[in-house]
Amino acid sequence: MSVVAIVPAAGLGTRLRPLSDAIPKEMLPVGRALALERIVAELHAAGVERIVFVVSPQKEAFLRKHFGESFGYALQPEMRGLGDAILQARALASGASRLLVALGDAVFEEPELGGLTRRVLATDSPISIAVQQVPRERLSKYGVVAPKAGTEGSTFRIQDIVEKPAPDQAPSDFAVTARYVLPDTLFETLEKTPPAKNGEVQLTDALQLLLRAGVPGSAVPLLPGETRHDIGGFETYFKAFVTFAMNDPEYGAALRTYLKETLQL
Repeated sequence: MSVVAIVPAAGLGTRLRPLSDAIPKEMLPVGRALALERIVAELHAAGVERIVFVVSPQKEAFLRKHFGESFGYALQPEMRGLGDAILQARALASGASRLLVALGDAVFEEPELGGLTRRVLATDSPISIAVQQVPRERLSKYGVVAPKAGTEGSTFRIQDIVEKPAPDQAPSDFAVTARYVLPDTLFETLEKTPPAKNGEVQLTDALQLLLRAGVPGSAVPLLPGETRHDIGGFETYFKAFVTFAMNDPEYGAALRTYLKETLQL
């Protein structure tokens, strides 16, 4: 099957200001590689070659200069949500039978590069979503999947998805985690998806429509040793940078020694 990866990277990065006023957050270094470089390496390791970045007009030149013309660049002129961002890539994803959506502000620490993405691609469901277990008190920050009865396991079937539920109303503790494989019919569904109260078109709402219409879906949990790192805010960005820097093959050992001495561990 033909797969096109769509990497939404148009966000304003408001939680990283003033840093993100000068550099797109997706182009910040995470260890010795830029965040988007790590995502591109992950996608290539999973066998995905066609990649479309969805960017704001202000970011387009920045990314084109760095990555060149072997990638697609779709513009999102207004920040109208993740669903709208994906919709802007429709023309450049022409001919794809499956869409791999990889959020541009999340990188993965994993024993095998691209391992999670390969597993998400390998399910036999039209909808395949990476998930991670999250403490219930934090579920209101995520989309949360509802497993089908009797199918919860290493990879399990899902019957529904809910955006940012109250902890006591969440259908499970499995939160959506930045990697999706979706059918090409998603574009038509996004066009029909009503905007949320804030005017944004949400991907979760479109997925809910597909799942409730009977389109099969699977959830692929992170395995031990696989960790999502968000780079959208300073606390999580700092943790991501330090984690990858400590694992650097050339300088990681020296950095770990320095941190132990500094923290008197």
